[in-house]
Amino acid sequence: MSEAFSYYSGVPTFIEMLSIAMVAILIFLIGMILNMKKWGGGSIKAFLSAFIKSASENKHQSIVTSLVLDILLQRRLLRRSPFRWVMHMLIFIGWGGMLLLSLVFAAFEMLSEIGIGSFDLNAIRNSFDVPNEVLGYLLLLGLIIAIIRRLVLSEVSKRTQIFDWVLVLGILFITVTGFIAEGYRPDSVTAWSFLGADAALAQSLSLFHVAISLLFCIAYIPFSKYMHMIAAPLTIIANGGGE
Repeated sequence: MSEAFSYYSGVPTFIEMLSIAMVAILIFLIGMILNMKKWGGGSIKAFLSAFIKSASENKHQSIVTSLVLDILLQRRLLRRSPFRWVMHMLIFIGWGGMLLLSLVFAAFEMLSEIGIGSFDLNAIRNSFDVPNEVLGYLLLLGLIIAIIRRLVLSEVSKRTQIFDWVLVLGILFITVTGFIAEGYRPDSVTAWSFLGADAALAQSLSLFHVAISLLFCIAYIPFSKYMHMIAAPLTIIANGGGE
């Protein structure tokens, strides 16, 4: 197997992936700082003080309960609309699961690069192929449901703005490019392997996929409506969770 495919990301070198990731994280952190300043009336310290005070005073339930029931399992949404809950959970599990797999493998890559431990990166990456593909299809299904809702349901269509389409279609594009990049990989065992093995094309597509994934799904979050993924949990914790 080619050394170029030792990496889970499919990027020719770990340094390329790490460089893109660092840029995305830096942009994300800048965006978060700007948001916290806005929430704190121009002061991050004021925001943190207000948040801690609110969370300590409002104790309807423990923070752990809030994290599990209200944030991870989204029970409020389930009670309001089971169908929307399924859509959101498909997207959340798919996106979050693939992010977790990427972080886990990035840790193995990092340890390998600095000489700590001896890992068979190809074997580890191949063991992630099936769960990664399953998670990708869960995400894809959730996005398809979201698109159909916006096209078919008039009440949803009326509330949909251009930014909503940018987010949904952007994630859809990233998901599909990921499948295609995997399909062209010479050692691919995914359903997309019918595309045929092309090492050079697979590497180019993987680099493109990694770049847009990190920039759109991480760097762009503080500047988009997807900021609610962070703002909503903070609000729930500040309010003490519960109903």
